Amino acid sequence: MKRITALILTLCLALALCACGGSSPEDTSMLGTYTLYAMDYDENTIVRTEALFDGENYVTLKSGGSAEICLENDRSDVKWKANGSKLVFTASDGDMDGSLSNGVLTLVADDSNLYFVANEAAKSAIKALTLDEVLYGAASEPGGQDEPEAPAPETPATEAPSGPSEVQAMWNGWYFGCIDLDDCTGDWAELNGSTYDTVMYVELDRDGVGRFAIYDSFGLLVSNEWNNIYVDAACHADTSYLYADGGEAFGCELNPHDWIFVHNLSMPEKLNFGSSSTNDDGETIGYDFQFRPWGDRWEEDPYSRFIPYFNAYLSALDAGLTNPFGDTFPGFGIAEPLSNGGGEEQPAQPSSGSGANSALLGSDPTRLDVNDRGILYVYYPADQFAYDDWYGKLKNEETGVGILIDPMLGATNLAELKASYEEHNSDEDDYSLTETTVNGCKALVLTYSDWLGATMRVDLDFGGSHDGWYGVSFAVSGDSLADCNTDLIWAIIESMELVK
Repeated sequence: MKRITALILTLCLALALCACGGSSPEDTSMLGTYTLYAMDYDENTIVRTEALFDGENYVTLKSGGSAEICLENDRSDVKWKANGSKLVFTASDGDMDGSLSNGVLTLVADDSNLYFVANEAAKSAIKALTLDEVLYGAASEPGGQDEPEAPAPETPATEAPSGPSEVQAMWNGWYFGCIDLDDCTGDWAELNGSTYDTVMYVELDRDGVGRFAIYDSFGLLVSNEWNNIYVDAACHADTSYLYADGGEAFGCELNPHDWIFVHNLSMPEKLNFGSSSTNDDGETIGYDFQFRPWGDRWEEDPYSRFIPYFNAYLSALDAGLTNPFGDTFPGFGIAEPLSNGGGEEQPAQPSSGSGANSALLGSDPTRLDVNDRGILYVYYPADQFAYDDWYGKLKNEETGVGILIDPMLGATNLAELKASYEEHNSDEDDYSLTETTVNGCKALVLTYSDWLGATMRVDLDFGGSHDGWYGVSFAVSGDSLADCNTDLIWAIIESMELVK
C-alpha cells in the first residue's frame, strides 16, 4: 500500500498549494459532485478504492471556477478551469491536471490517476464493463483531445452471458496450501515457527465481487461450528489481484489494506500472501500463505516439502477427490460453481463403530463431530476428557493424555505410512509397529518414546472413500506408553462412527 499512501500525500500537498485563479467554465454540464470510485494501482491495473480510502472522497465542480476536493475527509477549496475535456487546477507552484469525459473525472498525480464518477448511474455503467474498457477508454490521456462517445454495449436483454467470466475462471474454486506462523505475541506466541495445512474457497460473481474463506483443513489451528473457518471476507477481484473488502481473520476484524492476494509471476497460478493481524488486546499473529489451485501437484515447487500433510493431499488427488469436502460443499450461493468433473462411484463403506455402547465411556458419553464437518463421530467420557478447541484434540487435564484426530488419509497411505514409520521412527525407544483391524477397517498401530514423551498412532483405512475422506489417524500422546495404550483410549478409538 506504499504506492497508495504516496499518491494521497502527493495530491494533498498539491491541493494545499492551489491558488485562487482561473476562469469560469462555460459548460455548466460539468458542474456537480464526483465520487471516488477507482485508481491506478500499478501499470495497466486499475482497482476499486472503497477498501483503500477512508472517509469521504469526492470532487465538486462549482460555477464561477470554484471547486472542493476532499480526500479521506481532508477538504480543500480550489479553483479550476476547463478546455474541452481537459481540467486544470491552478497552483502557485504549478498545475494539477485532470480530465472529464463520459461522467468520469480523472485527477493526475505522481504519474497515477484517481477516477471519480458523476453519479450512481455512471458507477453502474462502469460496473457493467471492465474498468480497463471504461476508464482507460473514457480518460486514457488526461490533457489530450476530447474522446468520442463510446457506444453502449450490445447485450441481449433476455439472454444472460454463458460460462464463467474471465475473473471467475481465474479465481473461483478451491485452493490447497499452508500457513506459516511467525512474529506472534501474547496467546499466539506459542504458534511461532509452526506450519499448518490449509484450504481456501473463492466464489465471485461475474463482476468479480464475492467472498472467500480460509479453512483449517485438519482442525489443528482452529475448530469451530463454521467448518473451521478462520478467515471469512467479502472481496472483489480483477485479473491481477484478489482484494478483501471486510470481514474477520483469526477472530479479529479484518483490515482490507492487509489482505491482497497476488499470483506469483515466477510460478504461475501460485498465490503468495503474508501480513499480520492484531486483536483488541494488542496481541499479534504473523502469517504467510502459500496456495495453489486444488488439483495442482506442486511438482516443481520445493515448498511442498514443508506442508505437513502434503502426501495425504496427493493421495486424495490420486483417489479422485476434487475438493476437501468431497464434492458436497454448497458454496456461498454467489455464483454457479465451476464444473470440476464428476467422480466415480465410491466403494461401499465399512461398518460403523460401537458408538456409545462401550461401558468404559459411561452411561451418557459426549459425541464429538470430528472437525465439525459431519465426516465421522467419536464418543468420549466428558468427566475424564475435554475437547480443546485451540489444538483440536481431546485432552485429559489430570493425566496430560491427548488424542489428536486427523481425517483424510489416502487409500494407499497405510503402506506409505508403514514405510515412513520404519524409516523415521524405528530407532526410537519402545518402537513397535503392528497391523490389525479396527471396526472392520485395516489399521496400523505405531508406538514409540522419545525425549518429548510417548506416542501411540492408530491409522485406519476406510477401504475406499467416505464423502471424500479416506481414513483417519488417532495420535495419542502422553508421558508414557502405559498412559497412551489403555482400555479407555481404545474404547474412544473404537467408538468411531462414519456418518451415513
